[in-house]
Amino acid sequence: MNKLQIINSGKHYRKNVFQELSFNLYEGQILGILGKNGTGKTTLLDCISGQKQVNTGMINYNDQPQSSLGFKANIAYVSTKNYFEENETVRQIVVEYALLFPAFQLETAVAQLELWHISLKQKWQELSEGTKIKVKIACEYAKATTIFLLDEPFAYLDYPSRIQVKKMLRKASGENKMIIVSTNFIEEMDTLFTDVLFMNPFRYCEVINLEELREQKGMSLKEIYEEEADDTFI
Repeated sequence: MNKLQIINSGKHYRKNVFQELSFNLYEGQILGILGKNGTGKTTLLDCISGQKQVNTGMINYNDQPQSSLGFKANIAYVSTKNYFEENETVRQIVVEYALLFPAFQLETAVAQLELWHISLKQKWQELSEGTKIKVKIACEYAKATTIFLLDEPFAYLDYPSRIQVKKMLRKASGENKMIIVSTNFIEEMDTLFTDVLFMNPFRYCEVINLEELREQKGMSLKEIYEEEADDTFI
């Protein structure tokens, strides 16, 4: 079974962003990264994706380092950055992906966009922020990688769209993918995440099985988050 390994990893600039972080993630898991702004959620995803490098420790995929082709070929990352030109159409964006990534599944991307009623003729500048996120998700998903990272994918989505994206991510987790989602949106995530990681630069952080945590606390994820918001977790 494929495995993502975070091994005693730390990242710091003038101060620690995270430190001594270790966990393994396997196919079928959906990990939610939670915490206040500035606690390192995006930085951790950037480090896993290879866009940034950890200062200490290692990040491996099936015991392969980030510098290996096997690691790089298995990363898809829906970041908050905008890589597209304002006048590009959705069709042009999809074609660019097909040219840049040999394993890209063009039909999968187009089918997902059609399912979400997103026209290939629309220009990037004409899209709402929520629709832009959906385009990114559809394209990164179609790269057919094992590791699927998403940074704040629910930020601009309305309720029906959140349901659509959650349904798609649950489907993806059944396709031998390991998924990591950073989010400030806690509501309704109990039915999505299998595990959670509460980020805090001042304490030891670990991945916790969400079902076990909820049974232990007798609460929803939102209730646990709110109870611990000023103390243990964040």
